[in-house]
Amino acid sequence: MTATALSSELRALAPSLALRLAPILAGLQALIAARWLKRPAYTPLICPLWAYISRTLRRFERLMARLAAGRAPRPHRPSKRPDRARQHPLTPPPLIPLPRSPAWLIRAIPNEAACFASQLETLLAEPGHAALLAASPAAQRILRTLRRALGTGAALPRRPRPPRCVPTPPAEPAGLTTTPPPAAPRRARTARFSLAR
Repeated sequence: MTATALSSELRALAPSLALRLAPILAGLQALIAARWLKRPAYTPLICPLWAYISRTLRRFERLMARLAAGRAPRPHRPSKRPDRARQHPLTPPPLIPLPRSPAWLIRAIPNEAACFASQLETLLAEPGHAALLAASPAAQRILRTLRRALGTGAALPRRPRPPRCVPTPPAEPAGLTTTPPPAAPRRARTARFSLAR
């Protein structure tokens, strides 16, 4: 659905949704820094996760601004990962990839991260916001990975994939059978006796 097809009520809710989402994500970032600074196993994930949450919020704010103005969202283009072999030697190494398993952030910070997940789902479940997300696949796509990390991404369905083309076996010519011919019966072995002389 395009932005022009949205009703005026849904377009009016877009800026407030982005405005109310910002403190939830900021609180989640503060929680991550406070809990993981003393945990060496999770400390390398602080910067990549902070960068991802900030980028998610910026993308969502830009999308809500475009929807509020009645402009269509930009078409989704898959990101192209640069070839590491062609990178300049002085290029800084890429950030550590984040885990992709469902609810991994809830398992890392069990109790407090669940509070932010509940706040996020309560905000998105309001009638106007739920209708806005249902009418905007781009908004669903932006929040999908974050909701999956918080264990709540199952509510957003993925875009259905086209069915795979399964080749059909060629038709057999008439008069030919595929059953193998019956095996010839084995000859019975006769016992051989040696006569002692």
